[in-house]
Amino acid sequence: MNKKRILFFIIIILLICSITVSAAEEIMPLNEVKAGMQGYGKTVFSGTEVEKFPVEIIDVLKNRGISGDLILVKTYGDKIEKIGGIAAGMSGSPVYIDDRMVGAIAYGWSFSDHRYGLVTPVEDMLDLLEKIDLEEEINSDLDNRTDLKNSRLNLAKNLAASSSPLMVSGLNGRALEMLKDDLSHLNLKVLPNNGIKESDKSTVRPEAGEAIAVQLVRGDINVASIGTLSYIDQNKVIAFGHPFTNRGEVDYLLSRAYINGIVPSEEQPFKLGSPYSRLIGSITQDRGAGIAGRLGQYPHIIPLHISISENNELKEEISLQIVNDEFLLTSLANSAALQAVDSSLDRIGPGTARSRLKIMGKGLPDLQIISTNMYYSQKDIGSMALYDFYQLLNLIARNPFKDINLIDIRLELDFQKTDSVALIQEAKVLNDEIYPGDEVEVKVTLHPYRSDVFTRNVSIKLPDDVEKGVATLFIDGGYTGETARPEDAETQTQSAPLNEAEVAGHKSFESMLKEYMKKPDNNDLIVQVYPAYNGSEYTESSYPSPECEGAEKTVQDEKREDNMQKEKAEKEEKGRSSSKEEIKEIFSTDHVLEGSLNLEIEIKEKDTAESSEGEISAKDEP
Repeated sequence: MNKKRILFFIIIILLICSITVSAAEEIMPLNEVKAGMQGYGKTVFSGTEVEKFPVEIIDVLKNRGISGDLILVKTYGDKIEKIGGIAAGMSGSPVYIDDRMVGAIAYGWSFSDHRYGLVTPVEDMLDLLEKIDLEEEINSDLDNRTDLKNSRLNLAKNLAASSSPLMVSGLNGRALEMLKDDLSHLNLKVLPNNGIKESDKSTVRPEAGEAIAVQLVRGDINVASIGTLSYIDQNKVIAFGHPFTNRGEVDYLLSRAYINGIVPSEEQPFKLGSPYSRLIGSITQDRGAGIAGRLGQYPHIIPLHISISENNELKEEISLQIVNDEFLLTSLANSAALQAVDSSLDRIGPGTARSRLKIMGKGLPDLQIISTNMYYSQKDIGSMALYDFYQLLNLIARNPFKDINLIDIRLELDFQKTDSVALIQEAKVLNDEIYPGDEVEVKVTLHPYRSDVFTRNVSIKLPDDVEKGVATLFIDGGYTGETARPEDAETQTQSAPLNEAEVAGHKSFESMLKEYMKKPDNNDLIVQVYPAYNGSEYTESSYPSPECEGAEKTVQDEKREDNMQKEKAEKEEKGRSSSKEEIKEIFSTDHVLEGSLNLEIEIKEKDTAESSEGEISAKDEP
């Protein structure tokens, strides 16, 4: 019995020890910080060991930082002299006076004496802890302080260490350059590194001064920002001392980091490091005074799996996890997909590709969408094959109507080094006579690139109540796109970017998505009939026309004419809307189809029909 009790108490003590955390560090308020004070900072120069370095307070700068006041300091000592001063990646290194924390190193200057830097006061950083517990995002006071905000932003433009380096592994060439361009607005220094470290075995609680990584992508491709842990209060942490993406409420992956070394540079030294694979928590706040989050709490991530085949033979597969951030998802995913394509093809050039994209998520119709398509390019089939992948992700992630909780993304691409593209060269209607309810038979001649022409017979059924008279038959290739209705031709304009153009006329996300998904594939042959429209006949007014000699138009005449024009327009619109049902058929082919043709056909009354004397045809002009 006694042994059981002892064992019970041991278990309780172990549980308490596992959740007990050190008390928050003692701080020094900014009003106590004076020029000339001596202290120290803590950071990792190599590996994982936290080391101290001397710091001297030079001055307190009022209203100079993004979040408020800043402290000008000078760092020195053997380590600092060896690396050439404050390095990018030291952001967040805590600074102490009399063992009391005054803040964290956050900024430095390019092409200067890098021993000098700026410290974000700890009081501003502690405000982040309160935001962690709030359910609603608190807007920054800077929004109402325009002049002050502008002066701080002007200062920030000249600061070099205001961004911790973004370490990238698994991306190179144009995929890496694409990511750099997409993230350039975040002022992030993107550096290639040697990949993720194996899971750290440490069971010791993280401490201030440790190297940490905020991960955006992990897996076969890794994208992470390396910085320094500044402050711990129970399970809450603060780091960096400056914003990372400055997106307010976020949900990023947090892990320890291993520092390979510090690379000297005249512009600014920088830490070269890698994140550990084991997560220790999440970052949930990203604001002016730094980033903050919780240990032991993990974010929602989006799995992405990409498989690349060539001539139906699997060449490469990559799997990764991306943070659930609607403004970063498209850029991160597209860069990863481009890398997978370039790595497997090992060339940039012509070819054909087929894609199958499956996106699962709460908020999508039936919890998933599946999109397939075929692509052709003479210059760069790799990037062309990612068109719908990028567009669909962008539409879903940035739609203005509702949040979509993405669960899984899977992209399959199969490439062939062939020119599977054809021009719609000629079309002939095979019917001698055409009546309402008939099947219109059409022979379409297709001319493949550098190959012999071939024909494809297709048909389209006319409704029984179709308007009699001369109708227009359109034949389009899916790659060219559908031809506009004749009456809309003058109003067609060049398409705006997707997240603007697709929104026009839509009142829901479902409407936007449906419109996109119903678009023909590039290898589709589109046959469409636009019937004749017999508008209401014009009835002459009994009033004299102003062109008639001696006639004068009165105010009443003008009102009557206006009303007549409005009535005529309403009747025409009513006539169009009464036949809104599209007469349209889509036929899949083995070629990406370019070009379009149109021809006129006559739909006759059955009792007055006369025999036709020949075929109706249209040819593509050279």
